[in-house]
This record gives sequence, structure tokens and C-alpha cells, in this order.
Amino acid sequence: MDGKKEIRRRLLGLREKLDGQEWQERTQAAFRRAVSHSWFQAAKTIYCYVDFRGETGTRAIMERAWELGKAVAVPRTCGEEMDFFYIRSLEETAPGNFGVREPDPERCKVADGRDGLVILPGSAFDLRGHRIGYGKGYYDRYLEAHPGLLTMALAFDFQVLEEIPHEPHDRRAQVIVTDRRTVEVR
Repeated sequence: MDGKKEIRRRLLGLREKLDGQEWQERTQAAFRRAVSHSWFQAAKTIYCYVDFRGETGTRAIMERAWELGKAVAVPRTCGEEMDFFYIRSLEETAPGNFGVREPDPERCKVADGRDGLVILPGSAFDLRGHRIGYGKGYYDRYLEAHPGLLTMALAFDFQVLEEIPHEPHDRRAQVIVTDRRTVEVR
């Protein structure tokens, strides 16, 4: 089995090769699966990444959440830590660390992290819910500190492998939603 760095490099390379039309079609298919899932429907708060560099798009997920009266919280990193902050629109974000859009902590309230659904980004996932992120461990630490949150990975189907390497501290996704399928791990 390849190591995490090799898998990350290979799958991010495949993701970068998607043209705009294919990215949009795959994102739309994943969006439909995500928002129709019972966990999304029941959640009062959606903790969602802001897509960057070809990640499966999340704008429509956030917009649907707002339409349904749900709270939306997006991440902001500071050093080794990450917190989520409530936003009412993407206008309340600006490029931050790594160029990813982040909320302004002066204008946005920090989310409590007690309950809700976290939409997880990543470079690779496996059928048991293991995840390879981007190597910084932000989501692993956040989920360890907030065990009441449900987790749904969002990815393109080619990012889901049979098995990937993992560490004991890695937090698993409970559900994986792609453009082609929903994998219930729990």
C-alpha cells in the first residue's frame, strides 16, 4: 500500500485534472446526495469547509442550509488550532491561511461544537471512513475535542479507495458522500 503522501499527491493530481464542466457536474451530484441525507436534513448546524483548489464544492450546500434555516459554521485556523465560526453568507469570509476563505473572528461568533454535522474535506478516504487530509491534523484535533458532532466526508468518487493507511489518532468519517454513491460507515 502506498504511503499517505503518495496517495495524497496522486489523488490531488487527479482532482486538479478535472475541467470546469466535469467539476461542476460532479459537485452537483455530490451536493444532491449530501443534502438529501437524513443527517443533513436533521442537523440544526452545518459545519462546512469552504472549497478551495478543486475540492468538491460546498457553496450550494451552505446555501441550501441557509434556505432551510440552519446555522452554518466555517473553519478558521490559527497556528495549530482550528475553530468554526457562524456565518450568514460567504461575504463574511476572506482569504486567510493557505489562501482558503475564512471568517473574520471580529465579526463572527465562534460555534460551540456541541452538535451538528461536519462536512469533511480530504484528499482520500477509504470504505471504513479513514481519511487523508492535507497533513496538518486540524480536523482530527477539532473532532477529538468535539465528540458530539456527526461527520460526513464530501469527495469525488475517485478519492475513495478500498483501504488507506491510518494512525490511531485519525478521526474517521461516519458517512462518505461522492458524486456516485453514499457509503454509510458509522
